[in-house]
Amino acid sequence: MKKFSLALLFSWRLLHADTQGIRVVNAASFMQDTSLAPGAIVSIFGPNLANTTASATDLPTTLGSVTMSIGNTALPLFYVTPTQINAWIPASTPAGHATLTIQSPTGRFTKDIVISANSSPGIFSLFGTGTRDGAIQNGVTYELGPYTPTTNGKPTFLTIYTTGLDLSTAPTVTIGGVSVPVTFYGATPCCPQLQQVNVKLTQGLAGAGRVELAITSGGKASNIVEVVILPNPGQGPFPPGGENQARSREVSNIAYIPRTSLALVTDENDDLIRVIDIQQRQVTRTMTLPEGAQPVAIAVNETGTLAVVAERDRGKVAILNLIDYVVSAEVAVGSGPTDVVIASNTAVVANQDSDTASIIDLKTNSVTTVNVGRGPRGVAADSTSGKAYVTNQDDGTISVIDLSHLQNAPSLIKLPGSARPASIVLLPSLKVAVVTVPSASASAEVLTVNLDNGSAGTLAVNGARNGGATGLAVNVTTVYFADQAGGSVTIAPMGVKGGSAPTTLNVDLGARAVAVDTADNLLLVANQGTGTVGLMDLSTHQITGRINAVRGEHENVGADHNNHNDRTTAANAPTITSLSPAEAAAGTSFTLTIAGTNLQGADNIFFVDPATLSGQAENDERMHSPFGIPDPNFTVSNIQANSAGNVLTATITIAKGAASGHQRVVRVEAPNGDTSFTASSANTFRID
Repeated sequence: MKKFSLALLFSWRLLHADTQGIRVVNAASFMQDTSLAPGAIVSIFGPNLANTTASATDLPTTLGSVTMSIGNTALPLFYVTPTQINAWIPASTPAGHATLTIQSPTGRFTKDIVISANSSPGIFSLFGTGTRDGAIQNGVTYELGPYTPTTNGKPTFLTIYTTGLDLSTAPTVTIGGVSVPVTFYGATPCCPQLQQVNVKLTQGLAGAGRVELAITSGGKASNIVEVVILPNPGQGPFPPGGENQARSREVSNIAYIPRTSLALVTDENDDLIRVIDIQQRQVTRTMTLPEGAQPVAIAVNETGTLAVVAERDRGKVAILNLIDYVVSAEVAVGSGPTDVVIASNTAVVANQDSDTASIIDLKTNSVTTVNVGRGPRGVAADSTSGKAYVTNQDDGTISVIDLSHLQNAPSLIKLPGSARPASIVLLPSLKVAVVTVPSASASAEVLTVNLDNGSAGTLAVNGARNGGATGLAVNVTTVYFADQAGGSVTIAPMGVKGGSAPTTLNVDLGARAVAVDTADNLLLVANQGTGTVGLMDLSTHQITGRINAVRGEHENVGADHNNHNDRTTAANAPTITSLSPAEAAAGTSFTLTIAGTNLQGADNIFFVDPATLSGQAENDERMHSPFGIPDPNFTVSNIQANSAGNVLTATITIAKGAASGHQRVVRVEAPNGDTSFTASSANTFRID
């Protein structure tokens, strides 16, 4: 039986340090709150807190010669470094104002805090950042997601790992804005310091796709994490192979190319972009990205010549040349880029894990980093005013960035209540921003924010009450919302006097993102659950067609598309035509020359054991992909590719202990994707 350990939940990475003083935050969410809960695991950040690094599983009160106390209560310690300490506040700690004291070889530190059961709970995440995929398991199989509503033919139960719950009252849990039954809350059996909440998935969530999960405890909202809810086996045109089985292709976002009948669809599992022709009703081109990129957001410039894609798992964005349909560059941004917008020649990227926004000059690809709030999630920009707006999901704020004066700190708009804002669009003619709050309610609560004074009004746009709004798009003063968990779209005309009543229409499972096709007068709806793009007539609001968005241009109708095969046939995919040398002895170093195509910008070379390639390994979904396990006996450095991308050189060192006679498949990772994982005479290397 698999269980999460405390060590697994903590990444021990300094992501949110404040070098100006000491900060004490919930160790799961890293959210700034006015109080801390008794029984909560906390992280303390600051400079020179210790002179060593140490960790422990038995929770001593002295670790690395460091002790910590609140009043007369000693705190058990998990982890100590010069800049971060993780500790547990015992449940018996009295409520009220208190002083936290750290006694260390480097000095004595104090921080005034408030202990209160009524504090914001924190949900742990798989990345140790309090964002993205939650630390959540199937309560029956103990496996990580994705999840179907049933497991072994019975309801699926999820175990959510948390800290800081108010145990005096039952928490509420929403998935995609829909409340789900809570079956247990309290201490985790394995670890009394860790808490968990168990919930039961409901059938109405089937096929919702990647949606938000939130907990409210004692009236306080947690940080936002994500889960993926698949259709049931056999449900819809693109069902999973079985219960709780990941699909190789997952539609995640869509962007319209201005003045054309084309749109770009991102696939977060297949790590590529598909070009769909609305007139032909099919995918006409596939563009690969490096495996593991997880593209979740895309923006196209006004001329339709360039697109920027947020590669969330690589901490980069890909710059797409839409004339030649190749990746012209990859640009490093912050950790976990989750949304992107283009205003004139500037791209603005929200970096969810690192609490920053990246401002990219698209003429030079130079980057300026701006600090924003906790958990930035969505971004919008107005080239006329020269301002960008970033929603800080876990702070409940919007950072306003002056793009002409990036040296100035952003101003801040505080949103009402405990709003957890996500996507944002601007209506410049009304001087209003519209912001989705997916976890607020099943009625799809959204905020209308006055850009002049920051005041905000609340509007419920989903009359069907079957899910919160996620993606949104605007056409003049009409806003279109994707109600993901409900498989519906809401049309909300806005106006100076509030506009008319919203209209909600059923579409397909997992309506995750929308875009407006002005050339064809259509709303394009990217449905993650069904793997389709729905075409809604903007005049009649009728669905006039559907496009299979998970079928590549070279794949037959009716074929099984639940694989990664379309990556290898993409025109921009890099290739290897020869290796020189094609063999070398263990314990040697040499220069490897690779001839091929689209190798420009290559940043990694792998020597893969053929036994771990697709079709050979027991589990084809290793480390986010089925493309084999690199041999650690090979060290690669000094990678250089020419501008034409047809020649690459690198220094290779083979460890002395590498077994002779073994063959390895050479794979190159470049901005345009990865070379083939199929062994051939052109890409096979032998250890003498």
